[in-house]
Amino acid sequence: MDLNGFSPDGLTEDAIDALIRDVADELADESAELAAAMLALVDGPTRNRAVRRTTDRKLDSIVRVLRVHGSVIDTAVTEAA
Repeated sequence: MDLNGFSPDGLTEDAIDALIRDVADELADESAELAAAMLALVDGPTRNRAVRRTTDRKLDSIVRVLRVHGSVIDTAVTEAA
């Protein structure tokens, strides 16, 4: 932050923050519009698959399941005995 208020290009910190907010809002609006337009093109089973894939991707990024294999369990019991 410039304590003297000097800005050679004439843009203050507040002006730059406002520009960043405007661009972020515009990108968010366009993204939502594109997603809605893509879903409008498909119907029925195709739309259901698209929604399911999106949901699966979101869940995969959030939840990670570690599988336990039977051979691992058998080995652990044998070694303990």
